[in-house]
Amino acid sequence: ETDDDFWSLYCKAVQPDGSNIFGRNLEALWDAVSAGGPGWPGPCQIELMNVDEFAKRNPRLYAGLQRIAKDLPESSCVHIVLTKSLM
Repeated sequence: ETDDDFWSLYCKAVQPDGSNIFGRNLEALWDAVSAGGPGWPGPCQIELMNVDEFAKRNPRLYAGLQRIAKDLPESSCVHIVLTKSLM
């Protein structure tokens, strides 16, 4: 529901390196996935499914996640996929 809820779920589901010092914000996520900073998930694909409601409740966070997903180079070991509902 909130940004804090998202970051808690990220840390619980992904179990990233350095989660205890991960900044839990978009800048920290960019540092983690682009440069291996705290919060680095390791090589993986992070997929957020059925994001329609999430995007409505958290438009700033959703836009930031879209930007990060788009800006990651194809050669990156981390890929972020945001999938909207099929309905």
